[in-house]
Amino acid sequence: MTHAYQLIRSRKRKTLGIRIRDAEIQVRAPTGVSRDEIDRFVLSRNDWINRHLSHQREQLSRYQIQISQGGRVMLDGRWLALEWQRAARNEVRQLPEQLKLTLSARVRREEREAVRALLQQWFRVEAEARLIPRCQELAQITGLIPASISIGSWRARWGQCSSKGEIGLNWRLLQLEPRLQDYVILHELCHLQQMNHGPRFHALLAHHCPAHIQLRAELAQYTVCLNW
Repeated sequence: MTHAYQLIRSRKRKTLGIRIRDAEIQVRAPTGVSRDEIDRFVLSRNDWINRHLSHQREQLSRYQIQISQGGRVMLDGRWLALEWQRAARNEVRQLPEQLKLTLSARVRREEREAVRALLQQWFRVEAEARLIPRCQELAQITGLIPASISIGSWRARWGQCSSKGEIGLNWRLLQLEPRLQDYVILHELCHLQQMNHGPRFHALLAHHCPAHIQLRAELAQYTVCLNW
C-alpha cells in the first residue's frame, strides 16, 4: 500500500524526489509524470520511508514544542510548562519551571496562534539580548570577528555566515543547551575564514571547538525545534 503524500509538481524538475519533514511525506515530480508512476516510485521507497517516518515520529514525541494550555516549550535545553490567561496586556514571564503568558483582552485571533506569535516575539528579543553578546564574546576569544551579528528566523538552519562576513543566528537557538548554542556560533564564526565545509574548515572548527563532531551529532536530534 502506498503511503499518503503531498504532491508538488514543477516544470523545472527532471526527476522524482521524496522529502519527509515533521513526519509528513512530500513528493516532488516533473509535470509530465503520471500519478501511477509516482505511486510506483513511492512504493519502491517504502522501506526508506518507514525508517525515516519512525525516526521523525520519535523526534516529534521527544522534542516538539506544544502550544497548548499545560503544553511545553524548550529553553536552554530544559522543558518549561506553558500556561496563559487573558489580562490587560501581552506579557511573557519566565518562572523556574514555567513560561506564564498573558494575552491582551483586545486580541481577537485564535488564542493558540496569538500565543505562538507572542512566544516567538519574546524568544527573538531574548535572543538579541543573549546570543549577540555571546557571539561577540566568542569572536574576541577566537579572533574571528564578523562584520555584523543579527538575529534571524529560519526553518531549515540554525545560523548563517554571508560572504560579506555577516553572521546571522536563529532565535530558535535559545531552545538548545548553551554548549550547543556555542557550537553553532563557533561553526558560523569559522566560516569567516573558510566559506565551505572542506578539510581546512573542519581543522579550524576542531581548533576552536574540539568536541564539534559529538556536538554536531547531538544538534541533529533537535531539527524538529526549528519547525514552529
